[in-house]
Amino acid sequence: MTDDLQLRVISIVQDTLREDSGKGDLSISPDDSMDTITEWDSMSFMKVFMGVNEVFGISPDFDEAIHYTSISTLTEFLRKETAQ
Repeated sequence: MTDDLQLRVISIVQDTLREDSGKGDLSISPDDSMDTITEWDSMSFMKVFMGVNEVFGISPDFDEAIHYTSISTLTEFLRKETAQ
């Protein structure tokens, strides 16, 4: 089941990748990751990282960037970060 936080994450990733790739019809699902979407490359990864941090007002260590490689891990990471 998709909740509000996951929908926000999907929206941020989708908007970033659409803008980056020029593919306005690119659609992201809760199961997607850098492994399933070719447009989610290393440059887009950095834009997703910065965009998510800005939207949620967080400043994680770059070591925690591993959580930014899939919708599910990013959602769970944000759930913990925003609960503090």
